Amino acid sequence: MSLLENKAGFVTGAANGIGKGIALELAREGAYVMVSDIDAAWDDGEAVVREIREMGGRAEFMVCDVSKPDDIKALVKCTKDLTGELNFAVNNAGIGPKGKLAESDDEIWDKTNDINLKSVFISLRETLSVMREQDKGGAIVNISSVAGIAPLAQIGIYAATKHGVLGLTKVAAIENGDANIRVNAILPNGIRSRLMDGTPDDVLKTIMDPQAIKRLGEPEEVGAAVAFLLSDKAAFITGASLPVDGGFLAGG
Repeated sequence: MSLLENKAGFVTGAANGIGKGIALELAREGAYVMVSDIDAAWDDGEAVVREIREMGGRAEFMVCDVSKPDDIKALVKCTKDLTGELNFAVNNAGIGPKGKLAESDDEIWDKTNDINLKSVFISLRETLSVMREQDKGGAIVNISSVAGIAPLAQIGIYAATKHGVLGLTKVAAIENGDANIRVNAILPNGIRSRLMDGTPDDVLKTIMDPQAIKRLGEPEEVGAAVAFLLSDKAAFITGASLPVDGGFLAGG
């Protein structure tokens, strides 16, 4: 039996990159996946759904701008309506602005916090409410970053939000273990994506030099870790932060 047979849930930011890799892996493990992303990613999101269906999986696409609380609330409701239950959630959507703190403005701070951190808070609140009402347990994975533990220069705002995601993850785990709801986080480092494809060589060197494995990770490798944490194989794991980083954090 597959790890997530007959489980239903959503993945935010799932039209490409890490989110797409997660959605594909969850579908391969038997999950019914609500693929969600912003309006601009509509075509890409539908393409992910087609890919899942072509391999025999089940998926739908729904537009969700995670900076809008009403969109998140609608995503949670519509995902539950797929099968009558909401079994898992993956909060992946995020942005990664770069720049020195002294040169950053309030607009970038607010936008990054809305997308990377506030959205996770809203999603947790809505998802946990549904899961507790169902009284059947559940599992949530939040995508943080190695920057949530070991930030580098020029990603201060991003790092702050990813630290915040880890804090929310731990508190949600503590507060909801009584309902058999587990909440964990993944800490990726350099993962192959459209954003990484355009990364200058000197930046790639900064990312990969500390790694024990000297290559970019694949989105599906993050997806495999997420699938494990959502599955019953991880039934005694909650409040954890799992690096999928090629050993970036191993020496820290």
